[in-house]
Amino acid sequence: MDSIYRTKTVDELTFTDNGMFQEVLRDPEICAELVERLLHIRVGHIEYPELEKTIAPYYTTKGVRLDVYLKDEDKIIDVEIQSYPQEALGKRTRYYQSMIDIDALMKGQDYSELKDSYILFICKYDPFKDENGKHFSLPCYTFSNICHENPHVNLNDKSLKVIYNTNLKYYCIF
Repeated sequence: MDSIYRTKTVDELTFTDNGMFQEVLRDPEICAELVERLLHIRVGHIEYPELEKTIAPYYTTKGVRLDVYLKDEDKIIDVEIQSYPQEALGKRTRYYQSMIDIDALMKGQDYSELKDSYILFICKYDPFKDENGKHFSLPCYTFSNICHENPHVNLNDKSLKVIYNTNLKYYCIF
């Protein structure tokens, strides 16, 4: 029986191939620079990026495996690559955020000790459509918690979710 999968040559690999993605982001300096450019923030000293970090608080609950997990003095950053459309991408980012928060505080710690949190998804497709199924075609979608009644009121939970759509011609995120 022939396999439907074919191994790519090194020349065929792109940044979004899992092995290449991990190899590139394994380098702390390259990883920090990429995150700084995509999130428009300053990243402090990173010892090393943690690849495929697993957070599974209880054996009966669904855990997560984060592609690239970064921590500096005041921030936690999760970088994910998405090659295929996900029906519940919003709920997935919410769940990842909750797992990161569970992993960040120890019993007895105050909520004020939670670090700023960033969830960054790099998608090879446009993840958002209107009610007619037409893609919004934005290169970047940024989400934070603001008040519906008055958008000048910010929940100030120090969390941000940024989703890049790399499926646009002539768009460069660098």
